Amino acid sequence: MRQPVSIVRSPADWELLVSPVRSEIIEALRIFGPCSIAEVAASIDRPADALYRHVDLLIKGGFVREAGFRKGERNVEQLIDVVAEDFNVEFSDNQGQAENRAIVRTADSYLKAMGRAVRDSALSKQLVFTERGRNISINYELSWLRPDDYAEVRALIRRLKQIMDEGKKRREGRLYMSLAIATPVTRKRGARPTARPAARGPKGQANQQTNPQANRQTSRQNSEPSQDANVRRTPGHSEDRPARKRISKKPKTVDNLAVSDKAEQTSTPAGDSNGGGRASRIVGV
Repeated sequence: MRQPVSIVRSPADWELLVSPVRSEIIEALRIFGPCSIAEVAASIDRPADALYRHVDLLIKGGFVREAGFRKGERNVEQLIDVVAEDFNVEFSDNQGQAENRAIVRTADSYLKAMGRAVRDSALSKQLVFTERGRNISINYELSWLRPDDYAEVRALIRRLKQIMDEGKKRREGRLYMSLAIATPVTRKRGARPTARPAARGPKGQANQQTNPQANRQTSRQNSEPSQDANVRRTPGHSEDRPARKRISKKPKTVDNLAVSDKAEQTSTPAGDSNGGGRASRIVGV
């Protein structure tokens, strides 16, 4: 008899449960159990010989139990089953290294299983992309959520689980796999707003009020006496020579200014004025 829910409080036990192969065994047993290892192997498309070691670990960990024997066509088969309908994790330490590592490995394991399912269906030409009869949905979102918003997202994920659990009991239609993850996003470098360009005066010069530190430095330089004030000039000094005529550079034409302004406009990525916090849909099928 299965328990409704089994609570796992040890990070090591949870990692044993959610390894890629063992998580597939658990899901197969939730659907088809009690059943034999050969039936589990056929349902997850893996050789039976490769599953015995994983089943032994699940039995020792208390997640799978021996459920008797059944007479087969050639010999007697041992049956196995999960001990509970669901397995929930409840770690006491949110900051623990082992606890966080277990959650990361859970996500990696489930993502790997989902990638394998999509790849196998694609290789067998079983995916339908047209609007009529579409059988695969992928959605990836980045957004800001308030606590109430996240609670609503979590409720939707739990509703998705209820639909999948009801399908396990009916065993009608086609076998599907679903995966839903909602997690906080932490940027390693942080989301910093980009620096605004300095304000321009009427003649295109930078406004001095936009950079007080630079203004103070310029003020100190203007107040300091020139080092050339006490220098005795001789007749051969360079400043006694007639001044050479300066050749001013050719001013920019209107066309040059237009090209320069266009280059400045295209050098800044559109929509990045908020420091990379812009949310956008990447994949939608």
